[in-house]
Amino acid sequence: MSIQKKTFIIRFQTTFRKVKIMWKAYKIIEQIHIPQMYTLFEAQYDSSYSFPGETHDFWECLYVKSGGVCVSADGRVYHLAAGDIVFHKPLELHKFYVDRKDGADLLIFSFSMTGELTGFYEDKVFRLSGTQKEILKSMLDFLHRESSHVYDDSISMQFLQYFETKPIFLQLTVSYLYQFLLSLADCNTVSAASDSFDAGVFRTAVKFMNENISASLSVEQIAKHCKVSPTSLKRVFAKYSGLGVHKYFLKQKITAAANAVKGGMSVTDAADAFGFASQGYFSVAFKRETGVSPTEYKKST
Repeated sequence: MSIQKKTFIIRFQTTFRKVKIMWKAYKIIEQIHIPQMYTLFEAQYDSSYSFPGETHDFWECLYVKSGGVCVSADGRVYHLAAGDIVFHKPLELHKFYVDRKDGADLLIFSFSMTGELTGFYEDKVFRLSGTQKEILKSMLDFLHRESSHVYDDSISMQFLQYFETKPIFLQLTVSYLYQFLLSLADCNTVSAASDSFDAGVFRTAVKFMNENISASLSVEQIAKHCKVSPTSLKRVFAKYSGLGVHKYFLKQKITAAANAVKGGMSVTDAADAFGFASQGYFSVAFKRETGVSPTEYKKST
C-alpha cells in the first residue's frame, strides 16, 4: 500500500471518530390495534340460506369470495358481489341472506379493534382492489398450509381454535389483517346502499326509531311515518332484520343505552333516557340482549 493511500485512510478514520452520529427515533403511532380475535372461517352457502341476524360487542367483516348476498346493517341494505366486503361495527344489528342462484362463498372474521383509525371503518362497504384481494388470499393460503393436516374442505373450520395454542401463528394471522385494514385507508366505499322500495322503507323506519329512541313507538306509528301498512312494515323487517318491529326497536334502544353507559352515563339515567319503564326492566332487557348487566358492561369499558 502506498504511503499516500495509507495516510488518507488514517486521516479518514481519525475524522470519522470525531463525528458524533445523532440517531433520531421515529415513533410508531398505531393507527389500529387488534388485541383479540373471535372468529375466522370460510363457508359456502346455497341460494336458500338466510342468516337470522345478531349483535355483539366487537367488529365483524363479511367478505364475498364468490356469488352474492344481501346484507342489512342497522338501517342500511347492500347487495354485495364477489370482491365486496362489509364492516359491522360493535353492537350493530346485522343480517344477510344469499341472493344469487349459485349461492355464495364467504370469508367471515371478527375482532376487537382500537386506535385513531377505528372510526373510519364504521358503516363502510368496500370493493377490493387486486392487491387487497391478494392480501386476503395470502392469509388464507397461510391458514390452509399451517392447518393442512386437520383441515377438511367439506366443513367450515374455525381456524382460531387450531391456532389457540400456537401464539406465533395467531400473531402471523393478525399481521395479514393489519396489512389489509391499513390498505383500505385511502379506498372509496362501494356505491350507495340499495335504493329498492323495501330497502327505503327499512331505512326510513330505522331512522325514525333512532330519532325517537326514548319514545314508545307503536308499529302503526312507524308504518304511518313510512307511508306503508303495518303488515308491509312487518314484512320488510322480517326480510332485512329477521325480527319483529318491536323487537328491533328494543335492540336499538339497548344499543343506544350501551353506548351511553360506555360514555359515562349512569345506569339509572340510561334507563330513563331511553324510555324504559323501570331500571329493573332495563337491566333484565339489557342482560338478555348483551349477555351482561348494565353495571357489568359499564365496569368492563
